[in-house]
Amino acid sequence: MSVFKDRLRFDEQAGAIHDADRRYLLMRADVLMGMLHELPPATGAAVLEALAASTRKHGGKSLAAYLGAAGRARLRQTVIDSAAGLGWGVWRITGADGRLEQRLELEVENSPFVQGHGPSGRPVCAPINGILHSLAGVLLDGEVAVTEHRCAAQHGGVCRFSARRLSNF
Repeated sequence: MSVFKDRLRFDEQAGAIHDADRRYLLMRADVLMGMLHELPPATGAAVLEALAASTRKHGGKSLAAYLGAAGRARLRQTVIDSAAGLGWGVWRITGADGRLEQRLELEVENSPFVQGHGPSGRPVCAPINGILHSLAGVLLDGEVAVTEHRCAAQHGGVCRFSARRLSNF
C-alpha cells in the first residue's frame, strides 16, 4: 500500500491531490452515499448505474496508467494496493491467473460505500463494480459482465463480485 501513497502529491496551496495527472478527492463516504437517501428510489438506482459507468470509464484510465507503469503481471496487486490506499476496503481477487481464464472473483471487506450508505435493499457498491469491470477487461482479455452477488449493505459481512468474459478470442 505504501507504494500508492508514495505516488500521491498533496498540493495544499492548489487544494489538490494527484497521482501523476490523475486528480483525487478525499470525501466522507456518508456524504457521497447519503445523496441516495435524498432521491426517489428509481432515481437512486439510475445514479448507481451512472456511477458504475463513470467509474468504469474514468477508473479505466487509472488502470491503463497502472498497466503501463507496473505491467500486466503486477496489475492485480497494484489495484489491490490502490484500493486500500484510497480507502476502498480490503480487496481479495482470485481467478484470471492466465490469459485463457474466463472468470474473476472479487471479495471486498469494509466497503466505504456500504459504510456510507448503511443498510439497503439493493447493492450499493457501484464504484467497485465499475473498477472491477475495467480490471477484468484487461485480465480476461475481452468484454466482460460484472455482477455483485452479495452486498454487505444487504446482508452484512463482505461484498462479493464476479466478472466473466463474454467473448473468446
